[in-house]
Amino acid sequence: MATYKEIFGKKIQSLASDIPAAQGEGQIWYNETSDTFKTSVLTEAWASGGVMTLGRYNAFGYGTQTAAVTSSNDGTYVTTTEEYNGSSWAGAGALNTGRGGGRAGGTQTDGIVFAGASGGPNSTATETYDGTSYTTSPATMAAGRRNLASSTNSSAPTATAFGGFEAAASAVTEEFNGTSWATSPGSMTTARYKLGGAGTQTAALAFGGIDGPGGTVQSVTEAYDGTSWAGGGALPGAEDQITGTGVSTAALAFGGNPGVTTTLGYDGTAWSSKPALATGRGYMMGCGTGTAALGIGGIPPAPGTTATEEFTVAAAVKTVTTS
Repeated sequence: MATYKEIFGKKIQSLASDIPAAQGEGQIWYNETSDTFKTSVLTEAWASGGVMTLGRYNAFGYGTQTAAVTSSNDGTYVTTTEEYNGSSWAGAGALNTGRGGGRAGGTQTDGIVFAGASGGPNSTATETYDGTSYTTSPATMAAGRRNLASSTNSSAPTATAFGGFEAAASAVTEEFNGTSWATSPGSMTTARYKLGGAGTQTAALAFGGIDGPGGTVQSVTEAYDGTSWAGGGALPGAEDQITGTGVSTAALAFGGNPGVTTTLGYDGTAWSSKPALATGRGYMMGCGTGTAALGIGGIPPAPGTTATEEFTVAAAVKTVTTS
């Protein structure tokens, strides 16, 4: 049988203490003190985070795992906002117009929210957030829509919005450059709403969704390069009310309807299984990266849960066993 040295061309290091976990990924070493062989491996898991003051779903969520913002709520259309510091939520500056089914992007001190509805016509409104208060932008979208998706990790004040429901399921893409919205010449191949989104303005992902009331729930993934959409690796199963975050080569998709716990990771080509959410729900707000994400609120129960879950990928030193 081939030895480690024959395969990798290296001797196993003999050390008095362990290599730091973040540096030792993929290596094997001998710990002289514990008389054991060690390695460092990545671990992935969801864990409970801080509880919100208000239950929310299908609202605005953006930022990072340790500096997030969520505003409003579908169904009740409140204007209240909460900020997350990595462990707890606290009240923050109110939204000017409460609405549900809109989308957002940016950071806790430079955020943008847009679209949605509050029981009437779909909104074309845009608001920006500076970490203290929201300001209504003079820029409006070309088409009002709700239950759309967006490039969750675009650098504010830019954003890309796609899909959603106008008078029917939409395939339209719009881009915000910090001053105004413009309709992109690139439309998705599959019109849909209640879909998930991730990525940046020039490298976005759209996945899942439904193509119309009483229509077909989708497993389709499409990738956007800033100009046009092209097919990507399909989800393992059709899903709507799904949430996404991360970038196009390291994205997460999680939750869905009804009460789905599934989490998937995308590497730019295909989706693979990740650890499941503790509590299945759809219409969550998501933010962060593919290795440090938040799943915020969602249903059931109505009118939205106060729960937050944190997804983290971390390196950990493990003892190598031969049994």
